[in-house]
Amino acid sequence: MSQALSPTSAGPVVGRQHEVAQLHQWYARAMGGERQFVVLSGELGIGKTTVVDLFLASLAPGTRIGRGQCVEHYGEGEPYLPLLEALGRLGRGPGGDRVVVVLQRYATLWLVQLSGLVPEIELERVQRRVEGATAVRMLRELAEALEVLTTETPLVLVLEDLHWSDRATVELLGYLAQRRG
Repeated sequence: MSQALSPTSAGPVVGRQHEVAQLHQWYARAMGGERQFVVLSGELGIGKTTVVDLFLASLAPGTRIGRGQCVEHYGEGEPYLPLLEALGRLGRGPGGDRVVVVLQRYATLWLVQLSGLVPEIELERVQRRVEGATAVRMLRELAEALEVLTTETPLVLVLEDLHWSDRATVELLGYLAQRRG
């Protein structure tokens, strides 16, 4: 499924077509049902975001894309911030109703953190459902929700600047990367 970049989509990027083609190979494997976990790393300013943008722009229509940004912080930072941002964007984007339904069923603790995705009366009901739940449960919940979401539609999560990430996000990514299936 590797696709060559068209001259109009390549823009000013020179010499990064190999990286974009590699992302397409991993995407094709994911489309075949094989979960992929990819980390794109490199020095500041070498075009990582541009490579990701080129890749995302060339994906098949209907692919769910969630983007989240880690921010530089001092101290702990908000747990799961880039994932919450990505899920919030997914819930407000095309097909967002399905994302919200899946979160309601499989990842209630996450939905509580995304209060803008549900009406206030529904939010109160969801909050009651999670009373007494532990934060550790959030890992399992999101993994289950992502499994359900990706059975019908591909999902690409892009989390930028993970070197600024909080510990909880790193632990969740480790959990997701080590899952089998």
